This record gives sequence, structure tokens and C-alpha cells, in this order.
Amino acid sequence: MSKGAAKPAGPVVVVEASQDTPLVWFDVAIRGGASSDPRGVEGLHRHAALLARRGTSRRDRAELDETLDNLGAALDVGVSRDAVSVSGLALSRHLDSVIDLAADMLAEPRFAEDEHARLLRETPQVLDEIRDDDSALATRWFDWVCSPGHSYGRTSLGTEASLLRIDRMSAVDTWRREVTADNLVIGLAGDIDEATAARVVTRLTERLPATGRAALEAEVTAGLPEAPARGRRTILVDKPDRTQAQLRVGHLSVRYGDPDTAALAIAEAVFGGMFSSRLMQEIRVKRGWSYGAGCALRRSRLRHWFEIWMAAGIDVAGPAVALTLELFAEYAAKGPSDDEVDFARSYLVGAMPFHVATARQRMQLAVRDAVFDLPPGYTAKLPEELGALAAEDVRAACKRQLRPDDAVTVAVTTAEQAQAALAAAGGGTLTVVDHDEY
Repeated sequence: MSKGAAKPAGPVVVVEASQDTPLVWFDVAIRGGASSDPRGVEGLHRHAALLARRGTSRRDRAELDETLDNLGAALDVGVSRDAVSVSGLALSRHLDSVIDLAADMLAEPRFAEDEHARLLRETPQVLDEIRDDDSALATRWFDWVCSPGHSYGRTSLGTEASLLRIDRMSAVDTWRREVTADNLVIGLAGDIDEATAARVVTRLTERLPATGRAALEAEVTAGLPEAPARGRRTILVDKPDRTQAQLRVGHLSVRYGDPDTAALAIAEAVFGGMFSSRLMQEIRVKRGWSYGAGCALRRSRLRHWFEIWMAAGIDVAGPAVALTLELFAEYAAKGPSDDEVDFARSYLVGAMPFHVATARQRMQLAVRDAVFDLPPGYTAKLPEELGALAAEDVRAACKRQLRPDDAVTVAVTTAEQAQAALAAAGGGTLTVVDHDEY
């Protein structure tokens, strides 16, 4: 079996075989993810996934964990913007047993009432941990305010208000509706052959409904804003007794897989993806304002943020924002030099082997491509696209896709010390909010 659809209306299946070690990794991606949480019920997909991991019809949570321990195996769930994932690791000789556990989780999760109640008590503690972490808090606020109304702007964890709206049957219904054969991307890597891979896919899907993706697709894309927000804005997230300001600057940009993706990969490397990048040189090396400064186009199935980040001392937060916006505007207008493009291209092409060095890495990239509805091998073939780009192509992409006049700035810091300087930094209308308001 190779990359591609296993059968009509079935899952997408990716196999990367390697007999280096007697181990098999598997990822089952369930399309949808946090971006398809109902409005006002943010956190539902995370809740459903974690609840599914806490027991099946055959084993409660303790029995499931004990069985995995006895097999020397792992079985975990994760939630991203675009998918819920069930991933595992097994010794080759125990693969069938571990796959049976994963199949039970997919087809017959227990969704026990006591685990549901326990999870609802635990999640607010995670919210508190994020509020204590300035960097995580800055990212949470930036996601929310960058493009109001965008599905990616809503938190996958939830809020105190949205958690109160999550009931057990909503989690059950979400899982049953989305865990269908045609809504899965199944990745297998390691010590596995074609016949074993076919058997694994059958075991994972034989008890699932065949289809359900069409209705889900309409729901995921329904909540997108008609147009990106315009004009600069600054959100100062007021948190007492800070000595630093966690800063985020950016705007809604293109999806990963857009025709400008390769050009933007070079553009982001030049501006903020390497130690020699412009942001690092200007912010850290020349001025010592932040230990690090970087940028990236977020990788997702739908349009997502181009985001700049750094953590500056509170006394230089305003100047750091002003300089960042100035550098960003100049870069959007003029783009990188020929030499910068050549160096960034060499860096990216040279780094790619480290991202595809193992069968597991190749499988995970291929699964991500499939979740993003990209052609098979899209990411692996990016070095070829990078090599075909001229510097002028990168500069043209910067002009098309970078929008410094619409940049949103989020600063997590103490308003009393930083507000005046941030208001004068050129980031547009400044709004002050309490750090625990969201």
C-alpha cells in the first residue's frame, strides 16, 4: 500500500515502511478539530477527544492504561485547529493488540459520566496555567483578536463560559458524527509491510460508519469572516508586576498550500526564521531588546496568521513595537535582497533532510498534507519549488501577502508602565484589557 485513498469513500492512508527498529508508529487524524467547535461551545472537540481516551466499552480508564503499560505501548490523543488525532506506538509483535485498543477508542469509547465530570473540573486548572504563562497568554489573545470571527481565532481549550455549555451527550454526538471512515487520515510508519498495513486499516475502520465528511466540511468553513480586518490595532493585556512584554504582531494571511507558500517560506526565513534574520539582528544583536525574535506563516488548512513574536523588556516594549512595524513595512514594500534569498533558500533546502530523516517524520508530514487537502508529497517536494524561485518572485509575494498597515499588536505586560510608550508606537488604536478577561 502506498500514499493515496485506500478505497472509494474510505480513509486516506499513508505508509512509510522502515525495518530499522521493531517499532510501529501510527497516527489517525480525524478531520474537523477545534475550528469546528460550535460557536459558544469552544473546547468541545478537546473534551470529546480526552474523554474518548479515558476508557472504552471493554476497558475503563485504569484498565486501558494498565493494558498499554503491559504491552510497552502508548496511545494518546491531540487536538489541533484542523483535526483530532489518535496516535500510538507499539512493538511490532504487539501491534495487533494495540491497534485493537485504538479501534475500540474510535468505535466504542466509554464516555463515562464520572470521567466527563472530572475532566470539566480539570480543564479550568489548565486555563489558570495559561494565564500564568505570559507567552501562552499572548498567543491566546493574539489568536482571538487577529481576525475577529475566524474559526482559528477561537480557543481549542475553551473558556469558563464555554466549558459550562459542554455536556456529555454533545461530546458523544461530536465523536460519532466525525469518526467516520471517509473522515480519517491514517498514517503508519516503521516496521510494517503492505499486508499488515491493510489489516491495520481494516481493523481501525470496520466498525465505523462509512461516510460523514461532506456535512462536516460545510460546518468547518461556514464560520470564516468575509474579509480580513483592516487597519492597525493594539491590544494591551494588562497583567500586574511584569518586567517584560510578550509581543505578537501580525495579520490574517494565506493558507499553507497557497501558490505563494514556497516564496513566503523564504520570506519568513529572511525576516525572522534564522539567527541571521533581520528581526534577530535588529532586535537582539544590535539592541539587546529581546533574547529572540521571529516570524512564521502558521501552517493550517484554511487561511491563517503571519505572526511576529518577541519578549522585550517592559522599558523598551514601545520602541520594540515601533521598530518591528517599521521593519515590517519596509520588508513588505521591498522584500529581501538577492543575497538574502540565496542564503535563505540554501538554509531551507539544507534543513529539509532533518525533517524527513525518519519514517515517522515522513508519515507525519504526509498525514498533515492530507488533512490540509494538499496533493500527496506536497511538503516533501517544497525544496524543488524553492529552487525554482527567483528573488523577484519572493519580493512579489511579499508585496501581495504581507500587510503591515493591517497589523494587530498584542502586548502582555503591565499597563501602568508600558501603556504610554505602546500608544506612541504606531500600532493604531490601543485597547487595554485585563489578562483574565478571556
